[in-house]
Amino acid sequence: MRLFRELLALATALACSSQAAAQEAASLDALLQQDVRLATIAERLMGANHELCRQQMPLTGMILHSLDQYTKGGQDAAFVNGPIAVSAVVPGSPAEATLRPTDGLAAIGTTPTAGMKADGKSPVRDTAFAALAEQPAQGPVRLEIVRQGQEQAVSLDAKPGCRVLVEIRVADGLNGRSDGRVIQVNYGLAAVATDEELAVVFAHELAHVVLEHRRRLKAAGVDKGFFGEFGRNQQLNRQVEVEADRMAVHLLANAGYDPRIAPKFWRSSLGQRTSGGLTRSRVYPSAEARAVLIEREISDYLVAGAGPSFPGHLLARRDRPFD
Repeated sequence: MRLFRELLALATALACSSQAAAQEAASLDALLQQDVRLATIAERLMGANHELCRQQMPLTGMILHSLDQYTKGGQDAAFVNGPIAVSAVVPGSPAEATLRPTDGLAAIGTTPTAGMKADGKSPVRDTAFAALAEQPAQGPVRLEIVRQGQEQAVSLDAKPGCRVLVEIRVADGLNGRSDGRVIQVNYGLAAVATDEELAVVFAHELAHVVLEHRRRLKAAGVDKGFFGEFGRNQQLNRQVEVEADRMAVHLLANAGYDPRIAPKFWRSSLGQRTSGGLTRSRVYPSAEARAVLIEREISDYLVAGAGPSFPGHLLARRDRPFD
């Protein structure tokens, strides 16, 4: 009887472990789907607007990940060819014709990946991305990959784009954010947004990069934390959000989107919730105020409702101190 109980307990534990593993795999698959979706939209916007960005990089369509991003044993099969590997490729990109998921990265240009280390709390993937971003923006990008244990040289005919790392953040909130180097969109937002809505969110975050807001706020001594909600900090933090909303419609138009999807988004239920609703931060205008502001920008500067657009009136602010 005791043996039966022990076997039953073992079977139950194995079943629970198997179920948890299946749930983790399903979650990772869902996350990867949103990563590819965001990267597809991002590369369209980053490529179409590369001339507006003072820092550029090659757009390959290659989505990287590293073993240290996962719990021990959680994704070993994805790294059979090395600890830095291709997780997916953007459809229609230079990477799609050449690379496959699980391809390992042995070198980026002339930089071997074997000696790459994590920088602080960032994964090794970020170090590999930095090496990729240093390659000539016009391409080609030369790589040494490992496939089925065999090393081979490949070349990707990349196009220039704005320099920024793009990723889905594992979080439920309806948020996107940028620190000038990385743009993250929460899984919770990407999972419920249409492609056009996701493009509006990403364009706003890319506008922060184009306008170099993080550098400018740091130079002005502006606090982004708790004290960012008050006084001069709040005033300047709101100013950059308004600038980003205005710039975003030009980025959308240049990428072939109808810029009117931006005010439509902020008036939608999702846009209102993303903007914070009744509990919104003091840094952000109301969703309706954002929609009105954007409509005015379109009316004043995008009469045809399409690109190409060179928003010099906004770009000029990059080299001026805040008012």
